[in-house]
Amino acid sequence: MSVQLSDVLIADVKKAIQQHDNTAADDMIAVQYMAASIGYFMSALPDGQYDKKQVLSQLFDFTMQVFDQMEGEKAPKEDAFGVWKP
Repeated sequence: MSVQLSDVLIADVKKAIQQHDNTAADDMIAVQYMAASIGYFMSALPDGQYDKKQVLSQLFDFTMQVFDQMEGEKAPKEDAFGVWKP
C-alpha cells in the first residue's frame, strides 16, 4: 500500500480541523490535533487485533521517514566539484 500525500490533502485536513477549532489556523496547533487524532483512532481499534503500541511506534518511524524526505527535498543543492585528470 502506498500513501499519497499532497499539499491539497494536507490543506483539506487542516481546514477540517479548523472547522472544529479556529485556533488550528496556527500550524503547531493543527499538528497537535493530527498527532492526538492518531492516538484517539488507535485507541478506538478493537483490542487484540493489533499490538497498538507497536503500531504507534511504527507510525512514529514512518512519520520520521516522511519528515526526513520532505526536509531533504528543501535542502539547498550544493555546487558540484571534483578533480579531472586526463
